[in-house]
Amino acid sequence: MYIEREKKYLVDEKLARNLIEKSVARIGVVQWYLDTCSFDIEKGMTNCRIRYTIDESGNEEWVRAFKSTLIEDFTRQEEESKVEISADMFETLTFKPVVAKIRYYLLYEPAEVVLDELIELDRPYRVPVKYLAEIETQEAFEEYERMFELNAPLSLEEFERYINKNFAVESKLSPREIIDIVNEKLKKSKQK
Repeated sequence: MYIEREKKYLVDEKLARNLIEKSVARIGVVQWYLDTCSFDIEKGMTNCRIRYTIDESGNEEWVRAFKSTLIEDFTRQEEESKVEISADMFETLTFKPVVAKIRYYLLYEPAEVVLDELIELDRPYRVPVKYLAEIETQEAFEEYERMFELNAPLSLEEFERYINKNFAVESKLSPREIIDIVNEKLKKSKQK
């Protein structure tokens, strides 16, 4: 298990455009949320996330993950492992809560700072937001908040509302259709 320490920030359109200009890399991301990962060979775990990513070079990756709830110091446990895609997995992901986004990396080290642009699917997300930023660091957050003009971190209560799992939607689109939408959006984002 890995312990992550992160804060989230709501970002308006103007700041988002500025941050996208400063981004050093971008990926397409689709995240499905399941009660368990029972199709995995290992024992099933609760609150499972299956994440598909594609980078700007077309490299794809599938990862299974579990994240605990956030505690007062903005930390939570996380466990991830790569998973092989199969027809059974695609079937399992159909009609499961999902979030699709383009992730813009602003900084990798010593902190990971990202901006997520949510991609609209066939149903609106459970939060009225298009952009969310995250800072993940073991250091003080304030330096990175100043660096990227992220002035108002979400409180612990607000953080829970803006966890992807909590605002994911049950799309009528197939997993392949959602992946295609994200891949197309990633290609268009590179042309800007």
